[in-house]
Amino acid sequence: MVHLEGAKAGERIRMLMDTGATYLVLPPSIEKRLGIIKFPRKHKTILAGERVVECEFGTALIQIEDREAPVTVILLDCPEPLLSAEALEALGLKVNPETGRLEPTRSYTVAVF
Repeated sequence: MVHLEGAKAGERIRMLMDTGATYLVLPPSIEKRLGIIKFPRKHKTILAGERVVECEFGTALIQIEDREAPVTVILLDCPEPLLSAEALEALGLKVNPETGRLEPTRSYTVAVF
């Protein structure tokens, strides 16, 4: 479980880890509940299968265990939220391919006290 925080609220969310995704992906329903701060205009991005789409981006705070950092979020209609490589890098975490668990790669970026 991941804790995400926007301008309005914070929430624990179950996310699918996608090590091929650069940015965290959230559906509009979660974006609205949290109050994700959006960038002023849409940007093009490339999805799996090399499909190019224009979508909204924003920022949120992510927390996993005692690690917290700001991350870039793509706001896109998707079947489930995706946890991205950028988010793990910001938190100093990696996926262990043998166990499927998250492990530290370095000391935390920002400590939560």
